[in-house]
Amino acid sequence: MDLCHEYGNHFVVKGKDVGQHARSYLSGLVGTQRRKNIERIEEDVEASNYQGMQQFISDSPWSDAAVLAQLAKEADGLLGGHRHSALYLDETSFVKKGAASVGVQRQYCGRLGKLENCQVGVFGCLGRESRSTLVDYRLFLPEAWAKDQARCTKAKIPPEHRVHRSKVALALEIVEQSRRRGLRFSWVGGDEVYGNSPALTDALEDMGETFLMDVRSTLQLSESDPSLHRPKTGRPRKAIPPAAQPPVRVQTVAQWAQESFARGSRWVTVRETTRGVLRVRLWVKALWQWNQSSRVARSRLLIVRQEEDGSFKYSLSNCAEDTAWEHLGFMQAQRFWIERSFQDAKSELGMAQYEVRGWRSWHHHMTLICLAMLFVLKERLLLAEEVPLLSARDIVELLAFYLPRRNRNEDELFECLYTRHELRRRDIERRQRISQKE
Repeated sequence: MDLCHEYGNHFVVKGKDVGQHARSYLSGLVGTQRRKNIERIEEDVEASNYQGMQQFISDSPWSDAAVLAQLAKEADGLLGGHRHSALYLDETSFVKKGAASVGVQRQYCGRLGKLENCQVGVFGCLGRESRSTLVDYRLFLPEAWAKDQARCTKAKIPPEHRVHRSKVALALEIVEQSRRRGLRFSWVGGDEVYGNSPALTDALEDMGETFLMDVRSTLQLSESDPSLHRPKTGRPRKAIPPAAQPPVRVQTVAQWAQESFARGSRWVTVRETTRGVLRVRLWVKALWQWNQSSRVARSRLLIVRQEEDGSFKYSLSNCAEDTAWEHLGFMQAQRFWIERSFQDAKSELGMAQYEVRGWRSWHHHMTLICLAMLFVLKERLLLAEEVPLLSARDIVELLAFYLPRRNRNEDELFECLYTRHELRRRDIERRQRISQKE
């Protein structure tokens, strides 16, 4: 794979070239095997080596940060620098058994929509119109993990990372890192987890970023600047007679929409889709948001879209008041593409099929997932005119034909089965020994 050659310098560690294992692992990720853990990759990819790939993912000290820095630069050349270029923020979860996998605990799992034993990662995705690719990530480390030094040591978490940070804080780190790496995006998008955090949206605005993020229906906004009516401290100013003070109307975003959407909304064209032109009914109103830990309120645009089933989608932005509604509608609809990126990465590229437990191995796996996604993006752009509907699944099926795969006879097939069963037996015995000690 040419992509491996372009990144080959990152896989030379202490004078030893481990690039072959990178090629094998990436070849397995873009293969058609039902599961894409190291065992299945070794069975599928010609000239691959299980022990070598295991060491490459789990213990080899190649720098995932250096790979991501080059990847971000390349992704920016493909998608950045346009008025529609955006950085989308979102989290995704990975269901896991047991308690050994780094960061795992019983917590909300978006994939299942309930509490489950899982790991959670916060991701940054660079997008432009219908194209997108993951460019950064952070593993969410629960507070219970950060406080358990023995557990952190066992998972080989570097001491500087044994700190609990909220998902919102991790998302802000991704934005800051993306700018340091030179990514050129015009705005930042996110779901309710991030849009409902004034600490994040205020910080983004103070950094000079434009954002548009979804919010919950219960978020409260006011029609005028509420901070003007806050009791002053320090040297008193000339008091405003109560009768002269305009009333401050504070309502939830759902109440604002219920009051004005029917008479104030209009149809806008958002974008072209495979089903035709996407038109939505939209309503926009300038309001104020006040995080009471701050001395000043912030001017915001509330964007409300009515869905096909009659429900409403609410978003908040710091865009200028004269921003065209069509552009706001476009921005609001674009967060779909990070969800699509997760879907492709999990269903086609083995994002959630890893069977490694440590800090380094999780980061190495996710970095190679980002590389696989970049490869898919480049192929889709390269063939956009000839095959405009080319999907990630199409590329995986094409590579299954063109990339060298193991052609096993009957004896080799049974040998793989015996090897697989032997590894399972050893794992069962290891778990039984651990259980007996406890």
